Amino acid sequence: MRRRFPRAALPIAALALLTSACGGGSPAAKAAARSNFSTTQVTTAPGKGPLTALTWYGDYRAPYSEDPLKTADYPEETILGNVCESVLRTGADYSLNPGIASSWSQPDGEHLVLNLDPRAKFSDGHPVTPADVVYSLARNQNPAEASNYADSYNDVTSIKATGAEQVTVTFSKPDYLFVRNLGILAGAVVEKAFAVKAGTNFGNAGTGVVCSGPYTVASFDGTNTMVLKRNPNYWDPSRAAKAASLTFRFLSDPSAIANALTSGSLDGAFDLPPSTVSTLDKASDGKLYVGAAGSTTQNIDLIVSQFTGTLGNVQVRQALSMAIDRAGIAKTLFYGTADPLYSVAGPGFWQTSPAEPIYAAAYQKLVQAPDVAAATKLVQQAGATGKAVSIGYAADSPTQAQLAEVLQQTGDSIGLKVTITGLPDQQYGNLFIDPKARSAYDSFLTINYLEFPETADMYMSYATKGGVQNFNGWTDPTVEADLVKAQGTQDVQQRARYVTAAQAVIAQNLPWIPIVAPRALVFQNKAVTGAPLTFSYMDNAWAAAVGAP
Repeated sequence: MRRRFPRAALPIAALALLTSACGGGSPAAKAAARSNFSTTQVTTAPGKGPLTALTWYGDYRAPYSEDPLKTADYPEETILGNVCESVLRTGADYSLNPGIASSWSQPDGEHLVLNLDPRAKFSDGHPVTPADVVYSLARNQNPAEASNYADSYNDVTSIKATGAEQVTVTFSKPDYLFVRNLGILAGAVVEKAFAVKAGTNFGNAGTGVVCSGPYTVASFDGTNTMVLKRNPNYWDPSRAAKAASLTFRFLSDPSAIANALTSGSLDGAFDLPPSTVSTLDKASDGKLYVGAAGSTTQNIDLIVSQFTGTLGNVQVRQALSMAIDRAGIAKTLFYGTADPLYSVAGPGFWQTSPAEPIYAAAYQKLVQAPDVAAATKLVQQAGATGKAVSIGYAADSPTQAQLAEVLQQTGDSIGLKVTITGLPDQQYGNLFIDPKARSAYDSFLTINYLEFPETADMYMSYATKGGVQNFNGWTDPTVEADLVKAQGTQDVQQRARYVTAAQAVIAQNLPWIPIVAPRALVFQNKAVTGAPLTFSYMDNAWAAAVGAP
């Protein structure tokens, strides 16, 4: 779960039109994007032939480390799943499938048994053993490793080898959600002997990693490119890489990204800036795939960073949320490639769930048209007219700056006095790790995500005492109780009832104010095919399936 914001500039005239019209939208208004694939289509056409080389957009910067645990952000999660496999595999449809573990079971809520595939081996030819799996998972619990996935292991009390090819995970309380983490980099397996020998150099560009994925790192300059090569010792022939080499390039400027794709110097890309849509939609040598509503598990929100200021009053939070023209923002700032969002865990988290009717009915109750007049009255009732509200945002993101400006004008229109402050990357990043940095602002903007669609996990991350993203300390005993029940419930229908009960309380209190949900944007050159069309590319060996048409 990370917080990058898309870099995309909006024409000033369009921004002025949006900000002047704030409050005039409708919850039924749809974003202007025309989806060209349904949520039931999870990949492009299968890759059939081999490729000598494949070049892909590696996102806005190079990875900080090759260690799969160090940073949970777009570059690392786009790339490293191709090198370091997890215990289980997440399919393009988000299904959980065998990986290094050929099977798994939960005899009860407090134990998860993993049966390892005896064929699994690392890129150096050594077999993957239970000791490697135990070591790799336990790294998440070691403070010295500073794993970005440490919170996923909060309820894990032991990880032990319980057989020649078996590992058992034990929990302090019933937990039927944890297993999903074994299908992302939180469950990545590294070779213990190599990691121990490398010590603090493990994952550095000069030392690297030894894992079991279909690719290995051939070269990495730390800045512009990372080159992967096909793993000749890959243990699963059915999932061997079709491309002999895979080069990732890192670009932050939307025009440069669009030009690289239309010129053919990049074969494909995920997580595209919305401002590239008009150019890529007209490309003759490739296709831009635009997802439907709910095609990602991403969410753009305003995080309340403290409750000592004006936003500490729940009526003020409700008023600001009530006044936001989400449909206008989705259509204008995001070029129609986003949808209004009325809860942080929106349709992308549950619309493919067997419990979808429960979630959908609960979500519909939260949908509302922007109402500036009612919001103004609420601010007056709170005694907050003329009071200050501060918003921090990433200064190098034009979209984030523009969204901050819209929120400023929205707040001002209901009687608040909103100030916005653009922060350099490092200062903005500090908002997520340093309480002192957060204390300077009442709120800040974020783009957030979960790597898989599990509504309970999203809410647990920021609306429980132990949540890794609970930046403001908000808690509610009924929410805590319902989410613990959801965690310990195997039946998805009953889990949905617990989660939506918690959601109703969270939506009333708004520790985070949801704004919009981005849609999937994927580009693929005509010379290649096989890329996933869902957010499942994060943390998984997606590139192995990409080949010639």
